[in-house]
Amino acid sequence: MVDWGHLLDVRRVRDELELSQGQLADLAGVSIRTIQSCEQGWRKPSVALEKSLLLLLLASRNGAELGKQVCWEATGAQADACDRCLVRRCGQAHLCWLFSGNMCQGKRLRSWAEKKALCGECSSMHQLLGEG
Repeated sequence: MVDWGHLLDVRRVRDELELSQGQLADLAGVSIRTIQSCEQGWRKPSVALEKSLLLLLLASRNGAELGKQVCWEATGAQADACDRCLVRRCGQAHLCWLFSGNMCQGKRLRSWAEKKALCGECSSMHQLLGEG
């Protein structure tokens, strides 16, 4: 299970990527005050910021290999559900967790938190995070 609170801690991500607050703000498309507020614990990162942080981490940790990871091959998802997936049809299977909103294996989930819980149990995500 992935500890999302630790993994997506803004300061920890910024330190791992060796970025200034301004650089991370620019990459994530938020203000520097947002980064500062999250680091100080005054505000929680938005869903959009969490997804940006995760994308930056995965890209940094995996480089070109990021594009080779396909979650439904690791999870054994049913082919008919994945065939309907817009992310798969667009050829971005490695970014399923990011672009498919709150969908997973053809099922609509209630929230990003629920999707993170599923992704946190996925061997594909663990491999992308360097844990598998």
